[in-house]
Amino acid sequence: MKLKQLLVFTLLIFSFSKFTSAQNFKIDIFPNSKLYEKYFADALSPQFSISKHFESTQWFGNIGGELPIFNVGVSNLLLQSSINATVFNTLIKTPGHIQVFTVDYRVDFTFDTEVSKNFFARFIWGHVSAHFSDDGIIQLKHFPISYVRDYIGLHFERKLPILNGKFYIGSFYNFHNEPVLDKHTTFQLGGDAGVNIGNKVLFYAAIDIKIKSEVNNGTTQSYQLGLRFPYGEKVYFRLTYTHRRGFEERGQLYKLKDNKNLLGLFIDF
Repeated sequence: MKLKQLLVFTLLIFSFSKFTSAQNFKIDIFPNSKLYEKYFADALSPQFSISKHFESTQWFGNIGGELPIFNVGVSNLLLQSSINATVFNTLIKTPGHIQVFTVDYRVDFTFDTEVSKNFFARFIWGHVSAHFSDDGIIQLKHFPISYVRDYIGLHFERKLPILNGKFYIGSFYNFHNEPVLDKHTTFQLGGDAGVNIGNKVLFYAAIDIKIKSEVNNGTTQSYQLGLRFPYGEKVYFRLTYTHRRGFEERGQLYKLKDNKNLLGLFIDF
């Protein structure tokens, strides 16, 4: 029996090696470049950033990013897998003290491929959970709910080199969501475009719109103007002004509808 198992295993290895050789199979671990570009105006995109809310003493400090794990190539097909993770924090600055108000976590595993020239597809498997911090509960007297979303998503992105930008559209399906148990979908679309105004400095405008079934198909709309520098580099900064209106992206406050104006600094890598 052991001899038969060894023969079968050897045959499988031989067949796989023949297949990969014939199909020009290639694996690249921790690739340097990304197939799919991030959504600049999306409040929940993976990011390392700090933003000041104009209308209050709130600051938004977010720690995270996107890391490509591997590329798999077979003939002319390339698949890239990445992990995207961010901790989203709301900070309230008072004289001599900083209170942490909300803490949200998002982790996505993404699988990207180039469908045709400058046209990309992304499959997403992810998780979001949202919380009030101890300060939010004890000092600020907020009562937490259980806010969780486990989801899959399918998105498409068209890069527009002539506009130094892109357009994207996609949807999410929450296969587990709390506290709204019977509303499962979110649709998202947006894009950005820019113009070079100096040595590796891009001035851009971006928009992001989400239609959420959890708030009866209400929307969250984000409009952003920014400077990106050094443009064309792997690591770059963005100095941004964002106007956001509609329903809250922070899970504990998801029913709240308001307008925000934010000044932000992002480090993208």
